Amino acid sequence: MKAIKSSFFILVTLTGISTYGQMPEELPLYRDGLKNNPILHVQDESYADSLVKPGSLSNKNRVYSYISNPTYLLFPAADSNNKHIGLVIFPGGGLVNNWLDKEGTDLALWLAAKGINCMVVKYRTNQKDINGKYLIPMDVYKEAVVLDAGTSVLRMRELSDSLKLDKDKVGVLGFSAGGWLTEKLVFKSCEGHNGWQPSFAGLIYHGNSVKEIEKIKDKKCLPPFFMAVAKDDKKIPLHRILPYLTAIVAEVEKSELHIYSKGDHGFGLAYNNGYSVELWKESFYRWVLDIYNK
Repeated sequence: MKAIKSSFFILVTLTGISTYGQMPEELPLYRDGLKNNPILHVQDESYADSLVKPGSLSNKNRVYSYISNPTYLLFPAADSNNKHIGLVIFPGGGLVNNWLDKEGTDLALWLAAKGINCMVVKYRTNQKDINGKYLIPMDVYKEAVVLDAGTSVLRMRELSDSLKLDKDKVGVLGFSAGGWLTEKLVFKSCEGHNGWQPSFAGLIYHGNSVKEIEKIKDKKCLPPFFMAVAKDDKKIPLHRILPYLTAIVAEVEKSELHIYSKGDHGFGLAYNNGYSVELWKESFYRWVLDIYNK
């Protein structure tokens, strides 16, 4: 019965997106709920409407906060051009917010139209006090949010029959803090969580210390990476993250690094900026096809 309901939902979602331009329904990431959830907020989950850039496919720019119960939105590819590939997207927001549309649904709509099945995840968030200190201890929060990421990959694979995608072709992509989450998921899967292992990974305006990649003894456990950053990023200066990004390109087969001269931090899909950074999404799409010789 559950399988029938899932298939029906996917059909309705696909019809709704293509015919009416409506957003799909949010579904709980954990179907049976979360027992002993350590990420509980005093405030109810809420969102603020931020400025919508011209060209936004969702025509929305919601910024969610106080997320205790993670959800996902599904964007299936049409049967006519389904590439049988899945992508799980983690929006950014500094781990206290979730920029669901600018760094999630806009990309999902664009890729789904090109044949990539997408899932956008509204994962659990932390919060800060007036002094900028995280209220939920980071060791507790990190364990919880990485579980959200791994569960998202498992959920996408569970939907493989309904979406007509290959279970071995499910990747992840994250923007900023979502890139950090993508990275953590990949590294955790190298420690033995094989069910979480993504087939490829995208880091969009995210980078780390080169020491992080050096900790991985067996680089063969790492999937191919696609990385896109702007040279004028003021939040994560290029000189600080370049050793890490170039080490991945050098040591992980089929990986690509794209450095754009303009875009700063948080360029999203960079609609109407007039900069070459707007092309990153096309490069990512073609890179995914290259991996699978599509």
